[in-house]
Amino acid sequence: MTEADSVHSTPPTNTSAFPVDPTRRPLLTIATGGVVTAAIPVTVLPAAPADPIFVAIDKHKKANAAHQASIDELARLERILGDEADGSIAEKPCRDENVAFSLLVGTAATTVAGLFAKIDYLSEIAAREAWMLDEREGTALDLIESFAGSLRNIWGVQA
Repeated sequence: MTEADSVHSTPPTNTSAFPVDPTRRPLLTIATGGVVTAAIPVTVLPAAPADPIFVAIDKHKKANAAHQASIDELARLERILGDEADGSIAEKPCRDENVAFSLLVGTAATTVAGLFAKIDYLSEIAAREAWMLDEREGTALDLIESFAGSLRNIWGVQA
């Protein structure tokens, strides 16, 4: 067999398809970057812009739960006391839910995730209590305006 007469005629044995950094710096940079990021308190990291629709959804969920609880309590009292039960215990929770629902309907989303959350939540309401969307005066127009506002917010279009 013929021997190579120079180093240039024999391919090196430590080659790869990708350039190799003989130091561990790239790996250490990646590893320490992750550690540094993990060590920064969440309050220091920039927060994602809050979408007000999530607040409106949460307020309505809480007001709806309180209203439902007051209705359940009124039903319990009516079973015990009959006509003597004080029906006013459900009035304030009902008003609070109406206010929260109006806020929900009128709030425009500022993110795509917020827009889909609003659509999903309103779909849940429509499935269990369609009258809330059908029978309230102004609801349809408020929804149209808030959805148009959501699209303007997301796409950055001025009215």
